[in-house]
This record gives sequence, C-alpha cells and structure tokens, in this order.
Amino acid sequence: MPDISIVIPCHDAVTMVRRSVATLTDYLGGLGQSWEIILVDDGSTDGTGAVLDGLADGERIRVVHLPENRGKGRAVAKGMLAARGRYRIFTDVDLPYRLDSIPECVARMCAGAPAVFGNRLLERSDAHVQSTLRRMAGRLVRVVAGMFLGRTDADTQCGFKGFVGPLAAVLFTFVHTDGFLFDVEIYELFARAEIPIQFVPVVLLNQGASSVHLVRTGLRTLGEASRIWRIRRRPATELAALRAAAGLGEPSSSNGLPGAPSAPVPPQIEDP
Repeated sequence: MPDISIVIPCHDAVTMVRRSVATLTDYLGGLGQSWEIILVDDGSTDGTGAVLDGLADGERIRVVHLPENRGKGRAVAKGMLAARGRYRIFTDVDLPYRLDSIPECVARMCAGAPAVFGNRLLERSDAHVQSTLRRMAGRLVRVVAGMFLGRTDADTQCGFKGFVGPLAAVLFTFVHTDGFLFDVEIYELFARAEIPIQFVPVVLLNQGASSVHLVRTGLRTLGEASRIWRIRRRPATELAALRAAAGLGEPSSSNGLPGAPSAPVPPQIEDP
C-alpha cells in the first residue's frame, strides 16, 4: 500500500502526458514517501492510450482504460477505485496547479482530515483566469452548485482534491455523475453525510488551451444538474457508510433520512 496515489484522468492528451508524468514522478520522488500514479485513459482517440501503456511499469505507474469517452467524473471514479494509496488525490493531466499542494494536502489528511480540497478562492491562492468564457462558465457552475449546497462561494470545480483511502473507496462507488459536475455531487454527498472538508490554497501554473463553449457547457451543466437533483436524496445506509469510511460517528442531524428536509447541511469548511 503506497502512501500517496495520484489519479490523472486523460482524454486526447497525447501532446502533454509524457511531460506531465515526468514532472510528477520527479516531484513525488523527492517527497520521501511511497507513491503511485494512476493514469486513466477516458476513451482517447489520438493515441493517448498507447502512450500511457508505454509509460506504465505495472507498479508505480498504472493505467486504467475506458473503452469509450465517459467524462471526467467517470474517469476519476475508476482511477480512485483502482488506487491503493492511503491518501488519494486527483488532478488534471496538464498539472495546472503548483505541486507543493500535494504534501500540504497529505499532511492535512495525516493529521485527521478525511477530505482536503484545493480552493482557488483562498487568500493564499493564485488562480487568475484570463478567459471571459471561463469566468462566465465558472459563474454558471457556481449558480448550479448553490442550488444543492445553499451557498455560491464554494469552489467546487477546482481540479485538485484529496481523500483518505477508505473514504475514496466508498465514495466513488456512490458517485453517479460521469461529467464535469461530479465535484458538485461529491460536495452534495458530503453535505448530507456531514463530512467536514478542509481547504488548501492552490497556485495556477497552466491554464491550458481553452475548450469552453458556453452553449455546450450550459446544456451539459443543466443535464448533469438535473440528474444530480433526481438522486440528491440518498439512502441512510449510503450516508452511514460514507461517515464510517471517513472515521466519523453518527451525524448530528437526520439529514438525508426519510422525512428529512430536502436542503442539505452546508459542508463544514475548515480554512487554513
């Protein structure tokens, strides 16, 4: 069982994945902890899958192949379930954030936090977004997230999130959203199960090529949001399993139980 698992979803990333894996392996090798990288090929059509197979060594670097493009949420879930680490973190294939967020995230989990998420809204974060389209798409997602969380200031879409191993192993069997709003479903699940979240600052290094299309993004957001809305009431057994995996006891409320109010308890946020 390695100390750290890094899960990276990859879709048509042939131009960057070699460089990203080399950068990540060099960094992890200097941390003094055991590690593995799980590369998930999300039905790529540009040769990414073959490149990933060439990078894999079957031990520290492993590959999961999806036969067709399912979306970031499904790719992350498959990677998290294949991971073996005590602490499991996912980030994007272009390594958009400075890697020193990794040891800070791990240190928080070592100290008892069940989940540690990057947050671009923290004072020590630096994630200035140049693209107007990206800013508009981000506002759209925050509005949708607010429907489920009762707050519009949560940075649900930061592509850096960590979970203790037992929690990841349970959580990602319950996540049903295949696309990019899977983060919102995770927040909503944590809110209902009353699982606390700690936030760490992130520094944006790479914005990557913009692929934002407002009409497509809007339609996908509405479609995924409607599915999350339909499954928002979770069985008490799921919530209890999540809390047990997070090392927590009974919840303080009946939230999510039959007859409970439909609005979730906002996640407990512990800022640095």
